[in-house]
Amino acid sequence: MVDAKQVIPFKRFVEFQGDKIRLYSTEFNEQLLIQTNGKSIQKVAIEQGLYKGNGTPFYALYGYIHLKKSSYLMFVTKANLIGQILQRKILQVEEISYLPLYPGGVMNNIANEDLEYVAMLKSIINTKTLYFSHEYDLSNSISQMLANASSFSNQFFTSESLIYNKIPNKRFTYNYPLVSFLEDIGSQSALQYWQSVFISGTVMIKYCRLSSFADCNFILISRRENLRSGKRFVQRGCDDDGNCTNFAETEQIIILDRKDVFLVNSFVQTRGSMPFRWKQTPSLKWSPKADILGDKSYNGDLCKKHFQQQMKIYPQQILINLIDKKGTQKKLGDYYTQLISYIQNPKIKYIWFDFHHECRNMKYENLSKLLNQITEELKKGGYFVAEIPKNNVNVIQKVIQTQSGVCRTNCMDCLDRTNVVQGVVARNILLNILFENKIIAQLSGEAFQPLPSDLENIFRDLWTRNADVMSFLYSGTGALKTDFTRTGKRTFQGSLQDGKNSVMRYVINNFYDGDNQNSVDLILGKIDLTKQQIKKPKFQGLHKFVFLFILLTFLFASYAPQYIISEETSGITYFIVQTFVLLIGGFISFRALQTFNKQFIQKPVVEQ
Repeated sequence: MVDAKQVIPFKRFVEFQGDKIRLYSTEFNEQLLIQTNGKSIQKVAIEQGLYKGNGTPFYALYGYIHLKKSSYLMFVTKANLIGQILQRKILQVEEISYLPLYPGGVMNNIANEDLEYVAMLKSIINTKTLYFSHEYDLSNSISQMLANASSFSNQFFTSESLIYNKIPNKRFTYNYPLVSFLEDIGSQSALQYWQSVFISGTVMIKYCRLSSFADCNFILISRRENLRSGKRFVQRGCDDDGNCTNFAETEQIIILDRKDVFLVNSFVQTRGSMPFRWKQTPSLKWSPKADILGDKSYNGDLCKKHFQQQMKIYPQQILINLIDKKGTQKKLGDYYTQLISYIQNPKIKYIWFDFHHECRNMKYENLSKLLNQITEELKKGGYFVAEIPKNNVNVIQKVIQTQSGVCRTNCMDCLDRTNVVQGVVARNILLNILFENKIIAQLSGEAFQPLPSDLENIFRDLWTRNADVMSFLYSGTGALKTDFTRTGKRTFQGSLQDGKNSVMRYVINNFYDGDNQNSVDLILGKIDLTKQQIKKPKFQGLHKFVFLFILLTFLFASYAPQYIISEETSGITYFIVQTFVLLIGGFISFRALQTFNKQFIQKPVVEQ
């Protein structure tokens, strides 16, 4: 990773001209002329001419947002170059600047009334999980780009002469709600140039030497949907259109370097909450009770909607349900199983694999049982393979095969168990690719058959980092069980880290995720600050809870002992009894405060 300004010169500029904002380029002669009334955008026009002024440089236009006092254009002014895919540069957002729309507005001159809302936007941007490219459509998998002529076509050239015509996938274009205002400008070429596509998730690119006769680029891309993006206990299940919480695609790409061609292999998996209406409202309990909303007919239709949408892209669906077959999880799992039977779709293969039971006592090798259950479907679904000539990476020389099926994995959060299983499935496909290309001699059928040494290290590292990013964006902490993903075995240190992350999740998900959800909804354009108000309490729920917990425990410990301990009680006995009373007082105080949990847990503004 390198600061983009060290290797990529600025080519886009913005400046105020009276009541108009002009976006220029040094390489593209269609300028954007944005007319404002000081509060909102009135019109976007096209004018001809290259940049010759004194504007402020930027890498990409993120979008347009209206806050409490003013409206702002959001520009990426700092970025990191993380690598290239087929000679196309991929960038990570480092900093976004805000240009107010009132005449004479100065970059980052934020109205006082809007400072807290800009801070909310920055809380999302500062996660460093937004990626973009002017040369590669990150919102689509490689196979989907070919299917919709989104790239490798002959309709548009960048300054580097790389051909690029994008048809963004609106579901995975994270900034789409804020940048869609450009779609009526009347020029397809201007839209192609100025409407940048951002994804939320991760993009990781690594070079690897496989052997004396083969090397490759190994790439992992996770793209999160913007339709129901949210926080752990705040959002569960799906909405009335069948859009599921925490839905994401993860694409594993390995580009093998051959004599005259690049052999591109791509395999996509998906994850997402169980596709029916259910909730798990924060209640200060370690694992809140789950409730199913609506009847079976209603939820069956939602489930059907979800899979009809997914099957437009991947006709064959392998559903892997990893939740427990006991307790509240069993209730949800039984219901999900009934819904799959209800919709009766022969193109859906459904497996309920109780991860915690099957892999109890650290027996992760039992994941081979799961692989054996989906082997035939994985073969039928396949993976994408194409040849691209080295002397012209803008041309697909030959499509050898396509991916027609997808593994859709879920657990309760679609995080920890899901991360492990997706890594196992991805390893299986990668081994098949290496075997087909004679890089490895045989397939053992084991869930954790080793890859060539250097690739093994890269694979573990990238899948571990992917797990942490996806977990952080939904739960607020890194993933659990990543010691296994990174090393191939559970460790004592890994168990301690899991314990720490679990406690942090409890605090974040109960006391902070109402505010965190507001930040997500704000950057997705779901909160209208002219009609909705984000009220921040003077004291955070956690602060109130801790204060009352200490107070109640102190009062109990102060007065209870006089009814238990006599004046003749010895020092040691007195200390033991006092400690016991303190612990009992803490327990009673905690349970009492749990009863009034709504006083400490803040709800988000937008109904979830």
